[in-house]
Amino acid sequence: MAVDPIDFATRFFKGQDERKGLLVPELCAPNYQANIVGFPTMDAANHGAFGQAFYAGFPDIYHTIDEARATDDGIAVRFTLRGTHTGLFMGIPATGNTVTVPAMVLLSITDGQVTDLRAMFDRLGMMQQIGVIPS
Repeated sequence: MAVDPIDFATRFFKGQDERKGLLVPELCAPNYQANIVGFPTMDAANHGAFGQAFYAGFPDIYHTIDEARATDDGIAVRFTLRGTHTGLFMGIPATGNTVTVPAMVLLSITDGQVTDLRAMFDRLGMMQQIGVIPS
């Protein structure tokens, strides 16, 4: 693989931050798919819509890349999401609470583009932080 893990992960996730959830088109292969634990498999358009819904609930949310390492066919990324719940999110009215949510992602990359994203994030912890599930 010819991409630098930190640089690629930063461009991929910071691009989502700048585009408020939409994916960076040139970083995604035409056959892109996202598999996020607890959600159905998404193509690039549906993943972008999912991201936009996230940013609607947390308009200031951003990714901090904690670690990125090359794998045989891509990159393993550990990052943290940080933001404030100031908008409607998954039917939950704004609480004003801040969240810090750890996540892990495997990106499969071919010819400099992501073909497959496999992710898990601490959804339970996020719901506890916004106050809809007891700690």
